[in-house]
Amino acid sequence: MFHQLRPSPPSKFHRRSDEEFSQVFKPGPSSRGRSSKCPVYLLTAFVVLCVVALIFSLIVLRPAHPELALLDVSVKSLNYTSDYPATWLDATLAVQATLKNTNFGRFEFENSNLTMSYNGTVIGEKALGNGTVWSRETKHVDVVVAVRSSRISDLKNLSSDMSDNVLELTSYAELRGTVHLIKIVKRRLTSVMNCTMSLDLSNRRVQHLIC
Repeated sequence: MFHQLRPSPPSKFHRRSDEEFSQVFKPGPSSRGRSSKCPVYLLTAFVVLCVVALIFSLIVLRPAHPELALLDVSVKSLNYTSDYPATWLDATLAVQATLKNTNFGRFEFENSNLTMSYNGTVIGEKALGNGTVWSRETKHVDVVVAVRSSRISDLKNLSSDMSDNVLELTSYAELRGTVHLIKIVKRRLTSVMNCTMSLDLSNRRVQHLIC
């Protein structure tokens, strides 16, 4: 007995053409948009970092000179005679000053002197010592200065001023030191104070303090 062979039905699986494959994996418009915006985001981030670095360097890393200011001068003792040629002066002045550090780092200052002068001649001097003023800090500097007329050669002019009961004095100080900014930058800086004042002999006080 012969059996008739029937052809098998066609397979349900078939390969997709290249066109169908490309359509399935074809990138959508959202993917292309994200890719095109990446350089813009990177550029924006770079610009922001540059601005932050510039502000940081201008504010934090830019050293400023500390400010040495004379606040007050008072008379602790005063003895004098205006009779020429026996003119003489012996006084003790209490000086109150401040040293303000506006930097974002400590300021280490060296030993220096504060002087009192009359007509360009130093008649009193006191050491301010050395020390440290921390970041954004104000340090009080108080000293007592002995003023003597022994260095003055023109006693006639001194006698004339004493007869008017007023002596014009000048106070000068110069502080040198190093400012340390976040352990990276070190800069040598100088703070200068130059003030004038009037010593009122009759009222035993200092007035007209100008810096």
